[in-house]
Amino acid sequence: MKRIKILLILLTGVIVTSCQNDFSEEIPPITLPLNEAINNEKVLNTAVNGLYGYYQTNSDGSLNSYGAILPTLQELLADNAFVALVNSNRFSTTRDPNLTFYTQNNADIATVWSTLYKIIANANFVIGYEGKISDDSNTPGTPANLFGQAYAIRAMAYSTLVSLFSDNFNGSNSEFGIPVPLDFKPGTNLPRASVKQVYDQIFADLTKAASLVGTTNGSRKLNAAAIDLLFSRYYLAVKNYGQANTYAQKVLNNTAYTLLPSSGVADFFSTVGETNTETIFQIDYNSLDLPGANDGITATWSSTGRYKQNFATQTFFSKLGAADVRRGTWYRNTGYVLTLNDNPKPIDVMKYTTTDRDIVVLRKTEAVFNQLEAMYYTNPAEALVKLNLWVKTYRDTGYTYAGTGTDLLKEILMQKNLELFLEGFRYGDLKRNGIAFKNPQTQVELTLNKVQFKAFPLPQAELNTNLSLQQFPGY
Repeated sequence: MKRIKILLILLTGVIVTSCQNDFSEEIPPITLPLNEAINNEKVLNTAVNGLYGYYQTNSDGSLNSYGAILPTLQELLADNAFVALVNSNRFSTTRDPNLTFYTQNNADIATVWSTLYKIIANANFVIGYEGKISDDSNTPGTPANLFGQAYAIRAMAYSTLVSLFSDNFNGSNSEFGIPVPLDFKPGTNLPRASVKQVYDQIFADLTKAASLVGTTNGSRKLNAAAIDLLFSRYYLAVKNYGQANTYAQKVLNNTAYTLLPSSGVADFFSTVGETNTETIFQIDYNSLDLPGANDGITATWSSTGRYKQNFATQTFFSKLGAADVRRGTWYRNTGYVLTLNDNPKPIDVMKYTTTDRDIVVLRKTEAVFNQLEAMYYTNPAEALVKLNLWVKTYRDTGYTYAGTGTDLLKEILMQKNLELFLEGFRYGDLKRNGIAFKNPQTQVELTLNKVQFKAFPLPQAELNTNLSLQQFPGY
C-alpha cells in the first residue's frame, strides 16, 4: 500500500510528521492551510489510501499494527504460541511467567498505542472534509464511499484499542475506556472516555460507514461486507449475541464471497491465494512495497523467516485430527523445528512465508465462528451441530465433538484458533469470554483477577505527554 504525506498526530496531537509518497505523482508535504489540504476527490482518494498504509509496518518498527504486531501479540500473549529459547529478543518477554511484558515502558505496547492513534488522527483529518468534496467523474467511486471507508477505519482502530487497553464491556473499572478524539485538533489532551462511550462511538462510526460504503471496493479496501463482519465483532464485544448472529449470517449469505474449501487451504497463504473469494479485506503488499525481511510478519514467524523464533505449541497441534487438511500445510512438526532445543519441540506456522503476501484481516470464515460464539450463548445445541458440520465439511472429515457447557465454548474458540491462528484473535477471544489459561510451553498464566488480563498498561510516554490520562488500576 503506497503512503501519502499526510499530517499525523499521536493521541492528543502534539507530534506532527509525514511519510514518503510513492504514488504515480509526487505530492509535496502539505503546506496549505488545513481547510485547503484536501480540495478534490483525487486528493481525498489518495488520503484514504494513506490510511490503509498505516496498517503496514515500517523499517524502524515505529509504524506497526494489523500487518504484523497485532496478530503476533494475539498469539504470543495467549496459550497456543511462544517465542523459542533461541530468539532475536523481539517479543521475548511474552514468555516470562512473571508477566514482565505488561509494563508501561514496553516498546511493543507503545507501538500499538501510537500507531492506532495515528490511524485515528489521520481518519479524523479526512473525515473533517466530509460534505466539502464534490464528485469527480474522472475519479473512480464517490466521495461518500471514501468517507465511509474512513469511518470504518476509525471504528476498527477504536475497537482494537478498547479491547486491549480497557476491560471487557460491563467489566471492572468501566470508566477506564480510552480517549476518543473525533476532530483533528493538534495539542488537545483528552481523558479516558468510559468503555460504554467508546463502544457507542464504534457503533456510530460503523453505522455511518454502512450508510456510505458500497459493495465494490475490492479486497484491499473496506466495503459493505467488511462492515457487516465488523458489526458482528462489535456485537460479540457488547454481548448482544442475537445481533452478532444476525450480522454473521449476513456475511455468510453474501454470495460475493465463498467459504474456503479444504482444497484451497494449501495455497491460501501463497500469493496465488490473494485472489481467493474467501478474503474480504487484506493489507496490500507487493514487490514494490514490502515491509522488509526484518520487519514484517514473516520476520519472526516460521522456519522461512529472518529470525525463526515464533511458533505454535505441541498442545495446539495435537488438536488437529490425522485427516485435517491444515496439518502439514499451515502447521508442521517436521524439518527445522526438530533441530531446536525447546521441549516440547515447536510447531512451524507456515501461513506467511513470503514478504509480498497480502496480510489477511477479514475473511468469510470468521463469520462462521462469530456465529458459533453467539449461538453458544443463545442456542448451544445448535452451535454444537453447526460446529461439527463446518469442521467435517471444510477441514477434517473425521471430526466429532459432543461436549457441552463451557467445554463447548472452549472447543469453538480452539477450532477458531486452529483456523485463524496468526490472524488477530486468540488473546482477545479468551479475554472477551473470561477464559483463564496457562501456556503449556512457557507456563505463563493469566487468571481473571490479574490486571494483565484486564487491560494493557498505558505507555509511560503517553502519560507524560497527556496529564489528563489515568493509568489502569493495578499498574
